[in-house]
Amino acid sequence: MDLRKELIQIVEKSGALSAWGVKHCFRVYHLSKELSSHLSLDDEVLYTSAMLHDTGKYPVYALKNIDHALRSKGVAANLLQQMMFPPEKIPLVLDAIENHMYYSEPGKSDEAIYLRESDILDNLGNIGLMRLFSLVGQDELIQTPEDAIERARLLADALPDKVVTRAGKRLAVKRREETLRFLAGIKRQSLEFAWL
Repeated sequence: MDLRKELIQIVEKSGALSAWGVKHCFRVYHLSKELSSHLSLDDEVLYTSAMLHDTGKYPVYALKNIDHALRSKGVAANLLQQMMFPPEKIPLVLDAIENHMYYSEPGKSDEAIYLRESDILDNLGNIGLMRLFSLVGQDELIQTPEDAIERARLLADALPDKVVTRAGKRLAVKRREETLRFLAGIKRQSLEFAWL
């Protein structure tokens, strides 16, 4: 089977919520390519990293009290060996996966840096808001619309400073503004969130 199709099947069969599933992985991959268009990244490493970066939070693979980035790295290591992925590229994929979270330092390779940037940016703006509200009642941190709004506010304040590339910083500013416009509109239309 084609590697890309196999990776898609892994995510589809993992029990992933749609906010973290295949479409999120596609957005992260394509945004990584867009932001790094001036470079020649290894597309196989980038695509594989994007598809497997969140596996550690999917129900089939998740372990309680284990950081999902570390769990994703372990899951990916096993899967890639089984799939006969080029062994010289496995460390690049694992580094990108381990360091994809906003609270991590960027990984060593350009693929890792742009994967992290794109994952951060997918939490901001219209797409980030859609993802947050789709998680209401599905995520322990987001049980109510008010929780989603508070999380959106926190992400809008914190995430732009985590982005390190010039292209990523420009997009972070735009997506932060989208988030803040939405929050201001909801505040006006809901008696300062009282009517949510």
